[in-house]
Amino acid sequence: MRWVDRGPEPDGVAGYARQFTQGWVDYFRHQRGGRPTDSFWREFRAALGLRSDGLCWYCERLCQAASEVGGRSATVDHFRPRSQFPELAYEWTNWIFSCYRCNSENKMDKWPALGYVDPGAGDERERPELYFDYDPLTGEIVPHPGLADNDRRKAEGTIADLGLNKIDVLFYRLDWTRRFVEDLRALPADARTDFVDYAWGRRLSSLGQRGCWWRRCGRPGRFSR
Repeated sequence: MRWVDRGPEPDGVAGYARQFTQGWVDYFRHQRGGRPTDSFWREFRAALGLRSDGLCWYCERLCQAASEVGGRSATVDHFRPRSQFPELAYEWTNWIFSCYRCNSENKMDKWPALGYVDPGAGDERERPELYFDYDPLTGEIVPHPGLADNDRRKAEGTIADLGLNKIDVLFYRLDWTRRFVEDLRALPADARTDFVDYAWGRRLSSLGQRGCWWRRCGRPGRFSR
């Protein structure tokens, strides 16, 4: 997971919020009426996806934009779930571009007391790079060393509930990291930092993990040919 700048709120979000938010609040807060059927946040799925070049903001794998079902299909996740935070149903800052698996099979409507690490956090102190590190031997995402107890538990809960170390994600991440390292080793030591900067700008898959890896292992001259 890495930080994604979701950009300014698009036109149309505020109008939908005024028209439809109260229905979600009535249903979940006051148990009035039937469950709302509106889902106009889907109209903004493409705009969110553009901010990460189609990568899931949680697992960093490429979403299948044309698919409506299946583990890698593109969805809009409510970071704070509608069932517990109905006031945020049409809040731009609460929407996450997510693959179906991370959204509907892993995270679902869970929201622990400490919350989760937000890949679109507006507060620089809450961004994923401060919560996560990468174990280059196992490919696992781990809590960043030195976190305070509550921050460490938040990181651990995010990793567990979003399935960031499930076996298929782990193998995918390791394969991408292997190829990244091979490309990096093929370069002269003085060109490696420029390569990482270029790759970061391209928003390549699993770059959050590779960014952690670079901070650990990517000092010039560290790799032999």
